Amino acid sequence: MSPSKRKPRYGNRPGYEIFRWVIRHHGVGPAYKVLVPVIGYYVLFRPSAVRAAAFYIRRRFPKKGRLQRLWQIYRHYYQFGACLVDQAAAGILGPESLRIEFPDAEDLSRIAREGRGLVLITSHIGIWQRAISALGFMKRTVYLHLRQDPSSESMGLAEFGDDGPRVISPDGFLGGVPELSSALAHGNIVAVMGDRGFGSATCEKTAFLGENAPFPLLPYHLALSTKSDLVVLLTSRTGPMRFRLRAATIRMTDDWLALDKDAARSLLLRRYVGLLEDHIGEHPYMWFNFFDFWAD
Repeated sequence: MSPSKRKPRYGNRPGYEIFRWVIRHHGVGPAYKVLVPVIGYYVLFRPSAVRAAAFYIRRRFPKKGRLQRLWQIYRHYYQFGACLVDQAAAGILGPESLRIEFPDAEDLSRIAREGRGLVLITSHIGIWQRAISALGFMKRTVYLHLRQDPSSESMGLAEFGDDGPRVISPDGFLGGVPELSSALAHGNIVAVMGDRGFGSATCEKTAFLGENAPFPLLPYHLALSTKSDLVVLLTSRTGPMRFRLRAATIRMTDDWLALDKDAARSLLLRRYVGLLEDHIGEHPYMWFNFFDFWAD
């Protein structure tokens, strides 16, 4: 069963429009203040919302009591809401309103100039949608493997612009894999979620926060089959409308290609999960998978 069928949905178009109205007429600061009672309502009066966040929070902070965990869930949802506000504001006020620090940009640009395909592994961390839009300096077409969410469109999170990524749906022929492979073969960038599979995606369980969880194998299959380098993109919110991007590159050298394909996929998966764990260890309220990620 896909995550969209397992997890409850919160928010609606009128609610999103209120935040968009506040941003347009009063600025981003007041929109953050509106978040405070909204998040408080969900934490205090919507048990399903608490359960949705607790799957992650109780594994990230296993020794906390009930009241401490409620506070952590509040902080988790607040950071999620603040990221939504920041992304919506960038769509309303213009992308230049969002300050993105990207210390690995030059290294990534140098790799891109080699002309090989790049598999960009994204995660449900921070403003990952806008992070993809920040890759224009690489002057490469970006193909995004994503099932589009109407609620994201209504909040303004899908406003990539004319020069944004080309979306390939996982609901297409063979999950969109032929199109993704072709894009990589022509030296383009393919962005794939590393922490959520879509539909019947092939997954493998590996240890994550002390318990086995299923992760999709598609990014590593694409990299190995097309001899494309892997780039793990991770974001963190450093302040209002301010973010920092980090890119960890795994070059697809002959050492990787000489391995058994199954073994190589498993090793690459564990490398990604290690980077993900390190990142959320530093930024514990930045991972936004609100469902039982550890379930089959």
